[in-house]
Order: sequence, then structure tokens, then C-alpha cells
Amino acid sequence: MASVYENSHFIFSTTASGEKYSQSKGQEEVTSSKWAKVFGISLVFALGGLCVLGIMYNNKLSDFELLNEQQHNISMQLSAQENYSAIMERKFEILTSRYKNLREWLSFYDAQSCNLCVDGWMVCREKVYFFSTDKHSWSNSRDVCISKQADLVTISSNVEQDFLVSNIKETHWIGLHDLDTEGHWVWVNNQTLDDTGVQFWTERQFGKSEPDNWRHEDPSGENCASLGNIDGNLKTWFDNSCNTKKKFICEKKNPFPFTDDNN
Repeated sequence: MASVYENSHFIFSTTASGEKYSQSKGQEEVTSSKWAKVFGISLVFALGGLCVLGIMYNNKLSDFELLNEQQHNISMQLSAQENYSAIMERKFEILTSRYKNLREWLSFYDAQSCNLCVDGWMVCREKVYFFSTDKHSWSNSRDVCISKQADLVTISSNVEQDFLVSNIKETHWIGLHDLDTEGHWVWVNNQTLDDTGVQFWTERQFGKSEPDNWRHEDPSGENCASLGNIDGNLKTWFDNSCNTKKKFICEKKNPFPFTDDNN
């Protein structure tokens, strides 16, 4: 009886163990199936993401290649424009140089052509000029000019300046002064420098340029202008003491001008 009971207990235990094993195995299979599904879904999403990234990469690569091509084209255009600008700049420099040479030649020719002398007067365009041989103060020089129905010269153009320079070998008085108001320079015909539009004061790289109203020789200052100075610089203007004795230039209107109104 005891043996039968023991066998029954063994069979029951074995059956129970089998059922538990079956249940455990079934649960493992369910769990494995769930993980397989999750993995499969994740894999699908991963593959989908890779596809999307691939498409985006190809699109960006295409955009990059397009931008790179545009940048290359723009660089080529800029290089061409720079070359063109360099060529045009060089042409402009050449034209400027030619213009300067031509202007100097015309100015020289114009000055040299004004050499007809009549009774001691030199004719040039619409004016006649008298270059003195004696020396006077600025006021006395002007008196001499007035006695000749003229006045001290008024310089109103580059051509006139060049003509006068070409005909003197030392400093001469001209008709410019600031006797009435210091620093306000006026011609004897009451024109200002702004009216004539030209001025040829000496400029210095170091030190004060002309007019400098130097008072070391004359306490009243330098209120009268001359073409050139005693040092031989004859191409520009200097202010001087009006009491200094210099040669001078008179001018008056040419009653029979040889030039027409277009010159």
C-alpha cells in the first residue's frame, strides 16, 4: 500500500513538474515572440530612418554641388571683372598721362605764341603786358602802371600764369594784396581769389605755406604778393612786405585781340 502511494506521489509530482515546465516554456515562447516583434518593428523603423537619411543626404549633396557650381561661376565672373577693371584702370592712367602731356604742350605753345611786342608791351590773347626793368615798392609799382593807363597784373588762368612765368627771370610784383583785411586777398580790380578761380601760392612740406605773413623784416607783415621770390622760385606766389623793391608786371586790355571768344 505504501509502495502504491509512493508511486502515485511520484507520478503526481512528475505530472506537476511537466505541467510547470510546459507553462514555463510557453511563457518563454510568448516572451520571445514579443521581443521578436519589437525587434522587427524597431528594425523596420531603423531601416526607414536610414532610407530617410539617405534621401536627405542625397538632397543635401545635390544642393551642395549646385552651390559649389554657383560659387565657381561667381568666382569666374569676379575674376573676369577684376581683370577688366585692371585693364580699364590702366587705360585711364594712360589717358590721364596723355591728357596731362597734351595740356602742358598746349600751355607751353600758347605761352610761347604770346610774344608780339608793341612799344614795350607784350601782346597775349585779350591782354597786353609790360614787364618793368626798374624796381619799386608795391604801391609805387602800381602808380607806374596806372600812369600807363594800366594796372598791376591780375592772374586769372593757368595759361596766364605759365605765360608770365616764361617771361621773367626774377621775382615781380603782381596786383594781389590783403592791405584792407588781413588774410582776405584781393586783386587790384577788386576780384577775389574765388572770383578768378585760380591761385598759385607756394606750398611747403615742412613749415607754413604761403601766405605766411612773416613779420621779421617788416612789423606790419607781408600784405602784397609777388610772382616768385629772391631765391629763384618763379613758378609760385609769395607774400612780401609791400615796401620791398621789386620789378613788376602791368597789364591792360588788348584793344585788338587776336583770339576769338572760343579760345
